[in-house]
Amino acid sequence: MERRDYEYYEANAADISLEDITSSEDNVEILRRLRDGDDTLTHLTLDSERWPNNFHIGEGDDLGWLGYFIGKSKFFHHLYILVLHDGEGREQQMPAFMEGIARSQSIRALSCTDLGDNVSEAIVRALGSLPRLEELYYGSNSPGPNGFSALRTLLESGVLKLKKLWLYNNNIGDDGVAALASGLRSIGPSLKTLGLHDNSFGNEGLLPLVAALESCTSLEELDL
Repeated sequence: MERRDYEYYEANAADISLEDITSSEDNVEILRRLRDGDDTLTHLTLDSERWPNNFHIGEGDDLGWLGYFIGKSKFFHHLYILVLHDGEGREQQMPAFMEGIARSQSIRALSCTDLGDNVSEAIVRALGSLPRLEELYYGSNSPGPNGFSALRTLLESGVLKLKKLWLYNNNIGDDGVAALASGLRSIGPSLKTLGLHDNSFGNEGLLPLVAALESCTSLEELDL
């Protein structure tokens, strides 16, 4: 499949037959509900496996259209991404999916696991455009230097006003926690929950973290 950008989906959305461009009947129904403004579709799980009520990443143009319609929805507010890699033919759909997510004006919570470095970096960059994002669950992603650098830069920018931040099981170590500490100073006043367990850090990372927590004046829950 050729690489498609957001403008392609915008130009074809009115006339497209969803049955012709997706890989399963379940995906068709989810896309139809998003397209038609169904206010009961507020949560969705994106996975590589076929489970009831999940959006399955198949061989069609499912991912690109999902991003487009999420970006248009006024009611959708929580996206769970269980597995999303940039291989297996998805590299053509990934930019449009990320741009669609970045255009959302309604997403308040994002949960993502098992992304890998390239997708981690892409999705973190999209987060900076989500004005209502309050909860970020970012676990077991093995973000690598690019993904973690993008996350640190995003937090330091002060764009996000997160209330809950979970960064569990990412193996970021002392250097990663120390770098994260500078970002916490930017989001500290709004943050109520911080989860950092299973990240392989010791006193060297803990000391700058403790200093940064002084800015987290609303913090109610801390999980190390």
